[in-house]
Amino acid sequence: MAAQLPVFMNNQLFGCFDDVGDCVYACCCPACHLGTIAQRTAVGDCIGTCCMNTIAYNFCFGPCHSKGVLQSALYRVGVSAPIGVFECCCCPLCLQCQVSREVNDRQAAAALAPPMQQQQPQVIVVQAPAVQAMCTS
Repeated sequence: MAAQLPVFMNNQLFGCFDDVGDCVYACCCPACHLGTIAQRTAVGDCIGTCCMNTIAYNFCFGPCHSKGVLQSALYRVGVSAPIGVFECCCCPLCLQCQVSREVNDRQAAAALAPPMQQQQPQVIVVQAPAVQAMCTS
């Protein structure tokens, strides 16, 4: 069994100037921002994720909930490298922005990529030999 190398994010953690509007949105309403990430990647719905994140932060489990949502969103777009605990606890908003940019970039690239050609099954036609009658005299 061969070990697969993890696929890392292409965006940097502190890339705030790459998408200023997204970072402002994350700073003003982090729970809603997390909900939109979940909605765009089909990890959860926007309202449910937003509510769960607000409740989780009220009980000091916010970083754990955010990490789970963000990691699932990254898996959906093809990133398999794990998210670090430092980023989740010390810079959660920067991490959300990084994941949001990564999701945007990968979904845009997938939309521009040509559709994969589905291979048609190969059909082999075999004809049965002609029926031969036995002669009885």
